[in-house]
Amino acid sequence: MVIKDIDTTMKIEYYYSVVSPFAYLGVNKFKELIKKYSLEVIEKPFDLVGKVFPETGGTPVPKRHPARQKYRLIELERFGKKLNISINKQPKFFPPSDPHKAALLTIAAIKAGISIDFGKEVLTKVWLDEQDISQDSVLEDVCKKFKLNFHELQTTANSEEVRNIYLSNSNDAINKGVFGAPSFLLNNELFWGQDRLDFLEDKLKSK
Repeated sequence: MVIKDIDTTMKIEYYYSVVSPFAYLGVNKFKELIKKYSLEVIEKPFDLVGKVFPETGGTPVPKRHPARQKYRLIELERFGKKLNISINKQPKFFPPSDPHKAALLTIAAIKAGISIDFGKEVLTKVWLDEQDISQDSVLEDVCKKFKLNFHELQTTANSEEVRNIYLSNSNDAINKGVFGAPSFLLNNELFWGQDRLDFLEDKLKSK
C-alpha cells in the first residue's frame, strides 16, 4: 500500500492596498504568523479606493467626515505605539497621485518571487520614509533593495497579464466579501484589519 504525504499547509489569501496604513502596521505580525504556522500565502494587492470602495460602500479618506478623519489619525498613533512601529500618520505623499503604478509593480515583483517583502517596502516608503510612490525614482529604490531590474520589472508591470491580475484581485475581493485592507481569508473566513490578526491566529491554532 502506498501512503501519500498529506499536505498540511494552510493557505491564506492576503488582500491589501499598497497605500494602506493599516496594512503597513500589520505586515510584521502577519510575517510572524507566516513563519510560525508555515502558511502558504496567496498575495493579492488590489485596487481598494478605485474599485472595491465604490462596490462595497467605502469612502476614500479625503471624502470622509472630519470626525472620522480625526479619529483615524488617533487610531494610527495608538496602533503605532502599541505595536512599536514608527509611522507618519499624515505623510506628505498620501494619497499618492498614482497608487496603481506601485500596485502593478508589486504584482510583477510577486511574479518574480519576491512575496510580502516588496509590498512591505512600498508601504514603508509611504508611511515611514514619506516618499512619493508615484515616482519612478522611489520605486527604483525599492527594486534595488531586492536586486531587481526596475526597467525589466516595469515592463512586466505594464503588461496586460499583470493588469488583468490587478483587476482580478479587486473583483475577487468584492466577490468574497472583502471591503477593506488588510484582509485575510482562511478557508473562506474573513479577518479584516491588522487588529484582527490575533483572531486569525486563534483560528490557525485550532487547525
